[in-house]
Amino acid sequence: MQHNEKQLEAITHKDWPLLIIAWAGSGKTATLTARIGHMISEDWVEPSSILALTFTNKAAGEMKERTAQVIGAQYRPSMMQNRHLPYIGTFHSFGIFVLKEVLSWGFQDIDIWLKKDFLIYDESDKLSVLRSIIKDELWLIEKEFPARQVAYHISDAKNRGLNAKSFESEVDSQIKEVAHSAFVRYEKRLQGNNAIDFDDILAKTLTLFQNIQILEYYQSRYKYIMVDEYQDTNLVQYEIVSLLAGKYKNLAVVGDDWQSIYSWRGADMRNILHFQKDYPNAKVVKLEQNYRSTQNIIKAANIVIAKNTEALKKELWTDNFEGEKIQYFEAVDDNSEANFIAENIEEYMNIPILNPFPSEEKGAAASSLSSQERVRERCYSDNLILYRTNAQSRKLEEAFLKKWIPYKVIWGLKFYERKEIKDMLSYLRLIHNPEDSVAFLRIINTPSRKIGAKTLEVLTNIKNNFWLSYIEVLEDISDIDEVRPQAREALANFYTMFQLLMQASSKVWLQDLLANIISDTNYEAYLKREYSSDEYESKKENLEELRNVASEYEGIDPRESLSLFLEEVALITDLEQKLEDEEVQRNPLGYVTLMTIHTSKWLEQKRVFVTWLEEGLFPSKRTISEPRQLEEERRLMYVAMTRACDELFLTRARERFYFGEYVRNPESRFIKEIPEEYMEKVESQMSNFSFWSMSSMFSDIERGTPAIRKPKTENNLSDFRTWMRVEHHRFWIGIIENLLWENAEIRFKEWMKKMNIRIAPIKILSE
Repeated sequence: MQHNEKQLEAITHKDWPLLIIAWAGSGKTATLTARIGHMISEDWVEPSSILALTFTNKAAGEMKERTAQVIGAQYRPSMMQNRHLPYIGTFHSFGIFVLKEVLSWGFQDIDIWLKKDFLIYDESDKLSVLRSIIKDELWLIEKEFPARQVAYHISDAKNRGLNAKSFESEVDSQIKEVAHSAFVRYEKRLQGNNAIDFDDILAKTLTLFQNIQILEYYQSRYKYIMVDEYQDTNLVQYEIVSLLAGKYKNLAVVGDDWQSIYSWRGADMRNILHFQKDYPNAKVVKLEQNYRSTQNIIKAANIVIAKNTEALKKELWTDNFEGEKIQYFEAVDDNSEANFIAENIEEYMNIPILNPFPSEEKGAAASSLSSQERVRERCYSDNLILYRTNAQSRKLEEAFLKKWIPYKVIWGLKFYERKEIKDMLSYLRLIHNPEDSVAFLRIINTPSRKIGAKTLEVLTNIKNNFWLSYIEVLEDISDIDEVRPQAREALANFYTMFQLLMQASSKVWLQDLLANIISDTNYEAYLKREYSSDEYESKKENLEELRNVASEYEGIDPRESLSLFLEEVALITDLEQKLEDEEVQRNPLGYVTLMTIHTSKWLEQKRVFVTWLEEGLFPSKRTISEPRQLEEERRLMYVAMTRACDELFLTRARERFYFGEYVRNPESRFIKEIPEEYMEKVESQMSNFSFWSMSSMFSDIERGTPAIRKPKTENNLSDFRTWMRVEHHRFWIGIIENLLWENAEIRFKEWMKKMNIRIAPIKILSE
């Protein structure tokens, strides 16, 4: 492989330390691998004295494979079989290797209370132990001090290099006081079981390196150290690297501060920003040539990220062809945004392939071709859809299902498979059909009502023996002596709540019924107890999106809307399964990929769609008033833009349907920052109607009005008459067949619907 001038400078540089600033798509993995090969073949460095640390198994695997090819050796599954080769692996795999090796020496003077053949607890193991400690040793109610919150504080402390003793000085709240007490006992439990958790791997590796004898051994063994994605290192990882490199200073780090997007999980961008302060004689090499994206994409990304002030100075460039301009679609609403993306992909798949370019031919000729001519085969997998949070996938999923476009949600569940969504759907299913045993068993203890397995066994036996439903059994729960009093009371309370929800289901709109369920069950409080703050916010957004779906049925008879909603969800999930079985597994053209921007960092794709680009959504409203957080949002936008090789699409909706209201946010500042010379606007077909005037909306957007919610539309009853054609945003075109005051029967293509036309989201069509 040929290398450019800057890559060669990094590959052949002999004087250490070395800071390689590697822009997105600049070939940093190839450069690191070539550097290892050059050190071995040209500088005669002993292969086993090289240590290369990465953040993902995928990156480590690629580097191992390439290094093996360069030096003509083969890596074996066991590290013990690779002692003559460079160590290439993740921080955690290296930590496990060091722990096992040191423990095999029989050292007495190390304080990590581990023995050989230690166990590694996964997340479920950790939570199980903490629940036991909270209940049995601290004598607390886990509902009030949930294990997940306690685990979060313990994990955060370990990632900052604290143990239970040093964490005591940070106790400033009741939950932290409980976390500290649990931390002390948790350490004892781990020690008694000869176990560590995932966070301990690096913490205990750092403890080992604080022993002079052990540190000197590994310093002498690994004289040449390389670290990939250095901007993502946390405090413990930073200190491990600093100690290992402390003797010889033969440290080369690769990273890009503009791709630092993980501060929320402990990554500290200052590690790369301050590298030259830590190593004043460091050589700095900037890999600024991009091999991935077109010139238009690169230039636009440069301009967006240049607005940040906390950054190393650099500028990305490319010899690639100019390429198509960035396509910007400003949709009328969220339905139009999702439909545009689905239709665009459908159209892309139907365009004939022109001038397919042989894969073995590369070089200047390839760069001169247009993006269309570069296509060798059109695949669904050419398309990557990015969004800010997981809850934003729902509309896109439905648009793809309607057009039978195969897709996968990566590193996240599809919308209707997420726990909190399935919980709410189970409550609705049970309200719709009280004989639904599956729904009952799912939600009877969600949130926890302390209904044990023995109690459920008693209920099931009665149900089966007397041919009853679970709900019918609960009617006489006070007379069932086999159930302990506490459980009887909990079941009686559940039955009372269920009856109230049943009554409400005939009177209130579907989105209000969902709100009642969430409120009456204290479901949000349950999520807050059980999950970390980030997980809680994500799940809360998913619940809000489900209510948004439900609000689309407003104006229809409440019980009918519940039935229709559950039918459509069942059809959607059935379609998802059929696509999974028939399209994705057997379709050689692959599938469209959907994911959050945070999880896309190590990917690239021919065509990328960045969605939901509205102020308050991206950038998130939680970051707008915090300069440092806003800069991370800008880096997130940069990461999203630079995933694209050939085509980049940016989309936003002028209004979004939230709980029966249209919510309007100004255009994202990131859109405004891209000059017109690099971006062209795709005109909206205005396929969906707006509930208020476009002129008013445009003027508000130009003034930068933040997040406006228009009051629910109330139609003028005198405007409607029988046999009039109307349009509904979900059911499309219909005819009013019967009309009595505000109650109308409207025949749509597939349904006859009863609606309250005073508030139903319908529009009169011109005759």
